[in-house]
Amino acid sequence: MFARTSTWSGSPEALQKWADNAASTVKGFVEGLPGNAGVVFLIDRRNGQALTLTLWDTDDAAKATDQFAEQSRAATVAATGTELIARGSYEVVARS
Repeated sequence: MFARTSTWSGSPEALQKWADNAASTVKGFVEGLPGNAGVVFLIDRRNGQALTLTLWDTDDAAKATDQFAEQSRAATVAATGTELIARGSYEVVARS
């Protein structure tokens, strides 16, 4: 299993828009992509950051959706006013 992350920053208002957009738009979009094994959205209001974590059955599935991830990230920035501050890619070595 593999994971992709996106780290965001923004004002309290932008982070609320991010949370609303994640639940109403991004969640369904990601879940519909081939090979998706889950998605989690995390928010740290105190420090003004948020994290998207997507899980993929295989590395190939994750790589095959990279183009969609970049489109989704750009749409999120435009819709919410948050800033994308980091991207990550990981192999999942344990999961419950």
